Amino acid sequence: MDNLTKTQRRKNMRNIRSTGTVPEKIIMRGLRRRKIYFAAHVSSLSGKPDIVFRKKKIVVFVDSDFWHCHPRRFIKPKSNIKYWREKISGNKQRDKEVNKKLRKEGWTVIRLWEYDIKQTPQKTINKILKLLSCR
Repeated sequence: MDNLTKTQRRKNMRNIRSTGTVPEKIIMRGLRRRKIYFAAHVSSLSGKPDIVFRKKKIVVFVDSDFWHCHPRRFIKPKSNIKYWREKISGNKQRDKEVNKKLRKEGWTVIRLWEYDIKQTPQKTINKILKLLSCR
């Protein structure tokens, strides 16, 4: 059973954003400080990557631990279990399909976890920088 009323739950869910999240802002700010050019939220590419380096053909996705089911940090909801199981497994399947399609088109795909970005932002930015310098 949900511990929020329908109105409270609706307000809560409406406030969840797919763009402009704190982890995205951390990564983007770190790249801008280094004067690294990128495009954000490119809708013409599969999956609408959060960060795109067109010349290097590298895309970065910032994945939420909940919505993309982090193997260790995902906390299963206690209510509406069937809905959430299907929703989260659909997200994971879509992620795999997007990765496959982008790689087939010649893109390098980087997926970063929200928790890792918040805990070790420099390490996650360095992961991107390392790939950028190799290509």
